[in-house]
Amino acid sequence: MAQSTITLIKGDKHGSETDYRDQLPVNMSAVMRPMFGAKGYMLLEPGLTQYGSGSGVDRRGVWNDRFKEHYRVSAGDLISVDEAGASTVLGSIPGSDTVSLPYSFDTQGIVADGNFYLYDSTNGLRQVTDPDIRNPIDCVWVDGYYFFTDGEFLYHTDIGDEEAINPISIATAEFMPDDSLGLGKTSDNKVIVFGRYTTEYFFNAGNDTFAFQRVPTRATKTGIVGTHAKCELNNRWYMLGGRKEGGIGVFSLEIGEPARVSTREIEKVIGEYSETDLVDAVLESRTEDAYSFVIVHLPNHTLKFNETIAKTEGIEYAWSLLKSDVSGSLPWRAKFGIYEPRIGKWVYGDKRDSTLGILDETVATQYGDIVEWLLYSPFIPVETASVDELQIETIPGFTGNDDATVFMSLTYDGVFQGSEWVELYGLPNDYGKRFVLRRLGYVRDWVGFRFRGASRSRMAFHRIFIEYN
Repeated sequence: MAQSTITLIKGDKHGSETDYRDQLPVNMSAVMRPMFGAKGYMLLEPGLTQYGSGSGVDRRGVWNDRFKEHYRVSAGDLISVDEAGASTVLGSIPGSDTVSLPYSFDTQGIVADGNFYLYDSTNGLRQVTDPDIRNPIDCVWVDGYYFFTDGEFLYHTDIGDEEAINPISIATAEFMPDDSLGLGKTSDNKVIVFGRYTTEYFFNAGNDTFAFQRVPTRATKTGIVGTHAKCELNNRWYMLGGRKEGGIGVFSLEIGEPARVSTREIEKVIGEYSETDLVDAVLESRTEDAYSFVIVHLPNHTLKFNETIAKTEGIEYAWSLLKSDVSGSLPWRAKFGIYEPRIGKWVYGDKRDSTLGILDETVATQYGDIVEWLLYSPFIPVETASVDELQIETIPGFTGNDDATVFMSLTYDGVFQGSEWVELYGLPNDYGKRFVLRRLGYVRDWVGFRFRGASRSRMAFHRIFIEYN
C-alpha cells in the first residue's frame, strides 16, 4: 500500500493551446500555519453582509482621518456614511467613472468626470471653476497642494488657495513622451507620476511657479495601463501595466526597478483582454489578520494576490480568483473597500447596486446568497494503481447548517472532470467527523482531484492523503 500527501494551494490543467496551465483556487485563500507536518491550509474567503445603502453603484470610498468621516461617491452623489451604515447625501457628483478622493487639512477633494470638487462641512460641496483646472483625471494632496494630472500636464493649486491655480504652475513628465495617467505619493512625500510606460518622481523644491522638481535619477521604464490601475500596500505600490516592449502584468514598485509579481497563469488571464479593455481596471489593497492582499478588478475577473504568501512561498502560490455566483464566473461584486475604524471592519461598495457591505469572516454567503468555491490538486502520478482511500484534514463541527456538502471529481486528462462523489463536510457540533472517500477507482497514468461546494457553511481544507496500490 503506497501513500501520497497532496496540497491544494494550486492545481494543474491542460490548456487548449497545448500547454500546462495552473488551476487557481476560487474563493479560497492560503493561510500559513504549520499543522500536521504541512505549512498551512486553505480557508474559505470571508463573506459579505449588508451594512447600509448608498445611492447606486459605488465609484470609490475614503476614510477621511482629518474629518473622522467615511465618504463615498455613490452613483451621482457624494455621501457620508455613519458608523451604523446610514448614508447622507452631501451633494451631486455627475458621471459614472471611478473617482479620486484626496484630502487636505481643510477639505475633501473629489476628481470625477474631468472636474474637481471640494467639500467641507462649513462651505458644503462646490465645483472648482478656475479656468486653469483643465480636465483632471487624478490627484494627490502633498505639502499643502492639490497636485493634478490631466493625462498630459502636471499642475497644482496655489499654496494659500485650494480653489485657485496659477496658469504658469505647470509641467510635464520628461523621461519619455508617454501619457501621465495617474498619481501617487511615497512615504517620504514625493509625488509619483505614473505614465503608460514610465514612472517618475517629483519633490517639492519650493519653486516660484511650478513648485515641484523632477528627481532625475529615480525614473523607471514601467508604467500603468489606466488611471486607477495602481494601489499602495505596505509602503510599496502595485501596478497593472508594463514596459513599452513587454506585455501587461502586475508589478511591485518600491525602490529601483519594479518587480514582476504576476505569474505566467495570471498574465494569460490578463492577456484575454485588449489594452482598451484594461483602461478602467482598478487595483486596491487590504490588510487583515497580519495578511496583506492586492485585489485586481478586471472586466470579467477578480484576481487576489496574497503578498504575505508571496514573501514566504513565492508568487507562484500567491494568486487566487474571487467570484460572486455558483455556476458561472461573475467577478467578485465588492469594490472600493475601506477600513472603518469606528466599527473595526472593512466596508465595501458594490459593482451591481447601492449595497454597502461588511467583509464578514463569520459567514460564507454574499448578502445571503451562496457562492461557489473550488480547489484543485496537482497532477499525481500513480500509474496502473487503484486509489483506495482519500482523506482530507478539515475543521468539522462549526458548520451552521446541514448543507455543508463537498463535491469531488477526478480528471485523467487535465480537461474533463469525471462523475462527482458527494461527501458531507460535517454537521453542527460534530467535531469528530472525518472527511474520507474510498474506492475511487483505477488510474492508468496520473490523476488530478477537484473539490467544490456552495453552501452557507464556512470550510477549511488542509492537505490530502491518498492510499493506492
